[in-house]
Amino acid sequence: MTRASVTLNQDCVPNSANPHTHLMLVGDAADAPYPRVMFGCLRPEFRGHINSATAFAQAKVMVAASVGTPPWVPTAAWTEVLLPAPACDRFSDPETLMRAVDLERPEKVNALLSYFTVTYPVARLHVMLDEVRGFVREHIVEAFDVAALIVLHDPGRAASANLPHVHVLVVPRRLTSIGLAEQVGALTTDKAHPLIRDLFLTHWSARR
Repeated sequence: MTRASVTLNQDCVPNSANPHTHLMLVGDAADAPYPRVMFGCLRPEFRGHINSATAFAQAKVMVAASVGTPPWVPTAAWTEVLLPAPACDRFSDPETLMRAVDLERPEKVNALLSYFTVTYPVARLHVMLDEVRGFVREHIVEAFDVAALIVLHDPGRAASANLPHVHVLVVPRRLTSIGLAEQVGALTTDKAHPLIRDLFLTHWSARR
């Protein structure tokens, strides 16, 4: 059965307290079976709001952080950077990677980040993490020679009934031994949602 891709926040107004209002999000319809995948491109500017890869990533890493928590101290259930083989090890630090995205941004760039979220019921968080990590390494990092930050959220920690989910923040520029290079066009378009969703569903189904 072919799944529909629908815009999830068509009329959103940018709000500094909600990173999901800083980009257009496309995802599976509400009645689609799990797993569901949501996708968006964090562009340099969205509806008058100037975006920052650093700020967006930090908000995901420090979800529901208490007032006074030092910057970049993770409160998410898990954070991890996956790097292509040629990349310098220093980019394994999320802050270093995201600051490089902002500081080394070309004048014309389609997207600072390609962002997708995978959600489905799971009995063990480590199983979900392994499944999504394996997908990201094979189909994103190694396929396109890009870096990706994985952030696992467990809403149950905040007494929420929402399902666990994994956010993936992809830097859509090739990462070489020299540093950030050219953009990866396949990852810098809002039309990438069906591509990533279908690749993940195939990967996920193969493990069942």
